Amino acid sequence: MNLLQKTLEEVFHESIFTTPAVSIRNDDALTDAVILLPHHLETLTDSLVVTENDKPVGIIGGIEILENALKTPTYELFNNTKIGNVMSEKLIVVDPKNKFIDLIKRWSHTGRAFSIIQNQSYGYSVISARKILEVIISFKINFPVSSIPKKQIIKFHKNDSVKQIICQMFENRTRKLILADTDLFVSDRIIIQTLSRNFEYLKKGFLDMKSDIFNLERTKTVPDDLPIDVACKIMNDMKSPYLQTMDNVISPWDITKCLMS
Repeated sequence: MNLLQKTLEEVFHESIFTTPAVSIRNDDALTDAVILLPHHLETLTDSLVVTENDKPVGIIGGIEILENALKTPTYELFNNTKIGNVMSEKLIVVDPKNKFIDLIKRWSHTGRAFSIIQNQSYGYSVISARKILEVIISFKINFPVSSIPKKQIIKFHKNDSVKQIICQMFENRTRKLILADTDLFVSDRIIIQTLSRNFEYLKKGFLDMKSDIFNLERTKTVPDDLPIDVACKIMNDMKSPYLQTMDNVISPWDITKCLMS
């Protein structure tokens, strides 16, 4: 049976329930999300589930944090803004009987690879793009990474400001930018992590600071003929999964979108 036509329980088996959702209350402060989020961005959970009276009502991730950093880059406003006022309400709740292709389509529609599913403990578990890597490995999908559609490699420069970097991310709908002439990159997780460790930056003109405040990470260079399941194994072992070929960059989200074709 074609992978995309299988149900979620056929694709993931029991692993569909193994990643618990990390939640935060809708009346918590935005600063609480800034502190908690870096530990989960680019992991199997990726975003935080926002709850009201213990029921999931939305999600908050890098997009919402960076949007507010651009609008209101002050500690007072971050600390006084409730998560429920800035969260995304595009929370996808799925059922084990849903087809895998329908999950991918819903992700494509929202532009966000994140959904939750009720587990046997009456809580919720998470399915994200990172978990798709396990699917590719399990089903031994081995077409070459060169089959993944090419996209423009968005770059930044050492003297670029934090504001320029964040604006580039939104303008190009990407969570990662490559430092020109290097294999180093900055991501939304790195930006938020820097902010969570140095809230004083919000009092010192955070958006005007240069990119050297960030601890950048490295891509992993792979050949164009590398089978995609091997590429997924490599990414699965990376803290921040990002591969680079001669003329392309590849994230778990890119592989997820590629499944549609």
